[in-house]
Amino acid sequence: MNRVADALAPASLAESWRELKTLPSKPRLGWYVGFFGISLVTVAAMVGTSNLLGYSVDLINGASLPLIGAGTTAMWWLLGLVACGILLETAGRALLQLVINTLARRLSVDLRKAALSSALRAPVPDVMELGTGNVISRITQDIDNTVRIVAMVGVRLVITMLILPGSLIALLSIHWLFIFLFIAVVLVLIPSGKKTVRAIPAATNIVSSTEARRNNLLLDTIRGIETLRVLKLGAWGVQRMRQASWTAVQATADRAPIFTRLLALGSIAYGLLLIGVFSLSAYWVTQDVLSIGAASAAVFVVVRMEVHVFNVLFFASEIQSASTSLGRAVSLAQLAQREDLIEPADCADAPAVTVRDVTFTYPGGVAILEDFTLVLEAGTTTALVGTSGAGKSTLAGIIAGLQRPNSGSVLIGDIDTDTVSDTWTTRQVALISQEVHLFSGSLGDDLRMADAQATDAQLFSALNAVGLGQNTTAFRRFFPSGLDTPIGAGAEELTPEIQQQISLARIVLRNPPVLIMDEATSEAGSDNARMLEKAATEIAKNRTTLVVAHRLDQAVVADRIIVMEHGDIIEDGTHQELLSLGRKYAQLYQRWSAQ
Repeated sequence: MNRVADALAPASLAESWRELKTLPSKPRLGWYVGFFGISLVTVAAMVGTSNLLGYSVDLINGASLPLIGAGTTAMWWLLGLVACGILLETAGRALLQLVINTLARRLSVDLRKAALSSALRAPVPDVMELGTGNVISRITQDIDNTVRIVAMVGVRLVITMLILPGSLIALLSIHWLFIFLFIAVVLVLIPSGKKTVRAIPAATNIVSSTEARRNNLLLDTIRGIETLRVLKLGAWGVQRMRQASWTAVQATADRAPIFTRLLALGSIAYGLLLIGVFSLSAYWVTQDVLSIGAASAAVFVVVRMEVHVFNVLFFASEIQSASTSLGRAVSLAQLAQREDLIEPADCADAPAVTVRDVTFTYPGGVAILEDFTLVLEAGTTTALVGTSGAGKSTLAGIIAGLQRPNSGSVLIGDIDTDTVSDTWTTRQVALISQEVHLFSGSLGDDLRMADAQATDAQLFSALNAVGLGQNTTAFRRFFPSGLDTPIGAGAEELTPEIQQQISLARIVLRNPPVLIMDEATSEAGSDNARMLEKAATEIAKNRTTLVVAHRLDQAVVADRIIVMEHGDIIEDGTHQELLSLGRKYAQLYQRWSAQ
C-alpha cells in the first residue's frame, strides 16, 4: 500500500517553537528563570544524593568527610542530607509537573484558535487538498496528543536533559579523566545514532498522515451513509474503512523498528559508560588515586542516570509523536501566512472575469483544461453547456478559487487572484452549488452569515426575493417562529428546495459582484422549479454571472452560451445564434425540447 506524507508537512521543532512564542500565552522571562531554577535545584538534589550515598562507604570504613567529619554523628548528618535531597527532588518534580502542564494547556488553547483561524483564512484549494478530516485532526487530535504527551513525559525529558551534564560534572569532580570516557562513548554511537534519529520524523509523519486519511474516509462515510444504504454499498464502505485503518496500523508497525534500534543504542551507550566508570574507578582505587567511597559515588551517579535515560528512550516514540503532532498543528496555523499578497479595494461594479491560458490537471496526470482562455464580459450572464467531463465544474471551481490551476491566471477586473488573499477573492466571487450547508442556529443567524449587520427587514426582503416571503405557505410551514426558527443540525430537516432558497437569499444579502451557479437549482421539484429558476435569474442581474447549465432552460435565458467538450470551447454565441448553426448545441436543445 502507498503510505506517504500528506500535502502539508509538519513544521520543524524550531519553527514550532517560534510559532509558540508568538501566542498570547507564551512564557515570559520570569517563567524561564523560575522554571530553570527549579530544574537545576531538582537535578542538583538528585546528583548530590547519589554522591553522598557513595561517600557513605568511606564513613562506614572510619574515614572522615569534609564538613561533617567522621563517626556516628557524621553518618546521621549524611543521612539527613540525603533525606533533604530526596524531599527537594520530590517537591521539584511536582512543581515542574504543575508548571509544564499549566503552560501546555494554555498554549494549546491559543494554538487551536490560531490553527482554526488560519484554516478559515487559508486559500480554499489548500484546505480542500488537506481534506476536512485532516484539518479537524490537526486542530483537535494532534493538539490533544501533544498536551497529553507533554504532561506524561515533559518533566522526565527536562530532568534527563539536565542530568546528563550534571552527572558529567559530578564525575569530573571525582576525577577529571572521566571526560575521555564520555567522549569515547559518544564517538562510538554518533554514526548509527544520527541515522536512526533522522529516520524518526518522516516515519512519524507517515503515521499521522495515514491516520488523517482514515479520519477523512470516516467523515466521508458518515456524510454519505444514506447514499451507501440506497445503493447497497455498505460492505464497500466497511471494506474501504478497514483498508484505511490497516494502512495506519502498518505505518505504525513500520515505525516500531526505528525505536527498537534507538533503545538498543541507548542500552549499548549506558552499558559502555557503566562498565567504563566501574573499571576505571576500581583501577584507581587499587592505585590509591580514589577512595572506595569516591569510586562508589562515581558508580552511584552512573546507576542513577539509568532510569532517566531509559525513561526518555522508552518514551522516544511518544516524544517524536508529540513533536510531529505539534508540527502538524503549527503548519496549519501558518497555512494562511503569505506576506506578498496585496489587499485591493473591493469591486464597486460587476467586473469582467478573465481566464487566461489556464491548465488544470488532476492527480494522476488527467488533464481537464489545457491553455484555456475565456473572458466573461462585465455584468453579463454566461452559461456553460456540455456533457459530463467537459470541464465545466472544474472551470467554475477555478474561477471561484476552490481549485488552483497548474498554470495560467484568473483576473477579476484587472486583479490577478493569485496575488490577493483568498478572503478578497471570496468577497468578489460567490459560488452557489447543489451542496447547501445550513449552520446550526436560527434562520436569522444563518442568513446573517452573509451580512452580520443586516436588519430583520433586510432578511425578509432577501427571502422574499427568492420566493420565500413571510406569507408563502412554505415559510409558514417550515418557519413557525419566523427568523428565530431553529435550523441545521438537531432541527427539523428542510427540503432541498427550501435549503436552496436560503442559499440564494444569502447571495442577495452578500451582494457579490461575480456569481457562479453550479447546479444551484438542480434539486428543484416540479412545483418549485420555475420559482427557483426565476429567483436565480433575478439575483444574477447586475452581476457577472457564470451558470454551469445542467438543464438547457438555464442556458436559454443567458446572454451568452459556451459549449465545452473535452476541456475546449467548441461553440460560443447566443441561444438563437447557436440554434442557427445547427451543431452540438442545436442537437442538445432539440433532444431536451423533445423530452
